[in-house]
Amino acid sequence: MIMEYYVALKLKDSWGDRSCDHPHLEKEYYTGAYLTNYVCIQCGKEFTIAQKLEMNEVRKKNASKLLK
Repeated sequence: MIMEYYVALKLKDSWGDRSCDHPHLEKEYYTGAYLTNYVCIQCGKEFTIAQKLEMNEVRKKNASKLLK
């Protein structure tokens, strides 16, 4: 799945200031090309590649703590 830039903007506007745990990020797409950003498919917030990688690491650490 990909998130088109304008769809992400509409989603972000409709989501407003509500909190979101950003359950799934998708690559952002604009006029026939992928951008370097990722977008939360729930709230429309954009993330850089570095932010996405950091979020993935935190989630892995939290998941491994739950398994112990």
